[in-house]
Amino acid sequence: MSGQQIRAGDWLMLSFPSANRDEAVFDDPFVFRPDRKPNPHLAFGYGAHVCLGQHLARMEMRIFFEEFFDRIEALELSGTPRRTISTFVGGVKSLPIRFAAA
Repeated sequence: MSGQQIRAGDWLMLSFPSANRDEAVFDDPFVFRPDRKPNPHLAFGYGAHVCLGQHLARMEMRIFFEEFFDRIEALELSGTPRRTISTFVGGVKSLPIRFAAA
């Protein structure tokens, strides 16, 4: 795998959060770019392990952000973001924001 030989019995570590920062897949993998296209991230799994609810989740997120941004005038960070501490799944645990309604 990527030039590294893996033999039967070798120990491996799977790091889920690193999958979406693969330099062989993403340009600037450590830069947050919500407009990245294509964006082959693995947040909803892959293959036999793909999330069956991913289409509903994407639709819900799209509608939420469309409606939310239509209703606000300003948005700013109001505290320190905190990430989930996990070796299995990474993500934001807390993202304090302040906004002004339109």
